[in-house]
Amino acid sequence: MTTATDRIRHVLHFIHRHMDRPLSVEDIAAQSCWSRWQLQRVFHSELGISVGQYVRELKLSAAAERLLDSKQRSIDIAFELGFGSEIAFSRAFRQMFGVSPRAYRQAGQRTGLRKPMIVVESSPSCGLNTPFVEVRVESREQRDFYGVSTPISGLFSDKPNFSHRVPKLWHQILAQFDLSETEKFGVIDVTTDPDKSGRLTYWASIRPNALPATAHETFQLVTVPAQTYAVIKHRGKISALPETLLWFMLHWLPNSEFRGIDGFEIEQYPPDYEGEQPMAIMEYWLPIKKVGS
Repeated sequence: MTTATDRIRHVLHFIHRHMDRPLSVEDIAAQSCWSRWQLQRVFHSELGISVGQYVRELKLSAAAERLLDSKQRSIDIAFELGFGSEIAFSRAFRQMFGVSPRAYRQAGQRTGLRKPMIVVESSPSCGLNTPFVEVRVESREQRDFYGVSTPISGLFSDKPNFSHRVPKLWHQILAQFDLSETEKFGVIDVTTDPDKSGRLTYWASIRPNALPATAHETFQLVTVPAQTYAVIKHRGKISALPETLLWFMLHWLPNSEFRGIDGFEIEQYPPDYEGEQPMAIMEYWLPIKKVGS
């Protein structure tokens, strides 16, 4: 029996195969069992983004990568990706990235890049609780956080203990300080594991401008250097995060144009995050490097 997931998978494959041509919602709807209006509703309900916005962001992200990886003229990139004019391309590019194509190329940073939505095939070895996984690529300059640290044994250690130690650390901090309206970050220092045994340092952190006045003696400065990340959106209970990370390591990364590097990994939690809610959303930032660079 064909399911809605199967239909959306087919729609996504169609979009990804035809990025070099103009794609209207009518064209895409013709590849599904739905009308234009129905496709819009189903697509947004399942993926959290409209069809038109998804196509536009993929095209502009592909254009941004070409600006960084080639010497192609902006106008040639625009036409190859199905934009009707350089003016229309430049306007859309600025709306997404906040700068012109020329300024983006000059900056030389992979920032705000949407990657094609991944449709995860259902299998016993895949513990993800959603068939659609969103990954984007972001570059960030050096950032400062203030946090409290604890040693942990990570996902790939012989005896992982992070699932116990990390919640315990956060519980201690949240019991002492009111951070209910504050964005929170878990910073994992992978550079402190010289023997690759999985022994890491975890920082339960916040940004400097959110530091309570009473926390200066408890929180310590941790500086994260400039890095490029693959950003994975995790939907579901926080206890299922290791399955999302395993999927990234074993499936996404080997099939991408990037490779992982040892650096500072970051968990990013919105202020209202409740980790035991089945629809909770957080992001995990993993350091990467373009293959060959």
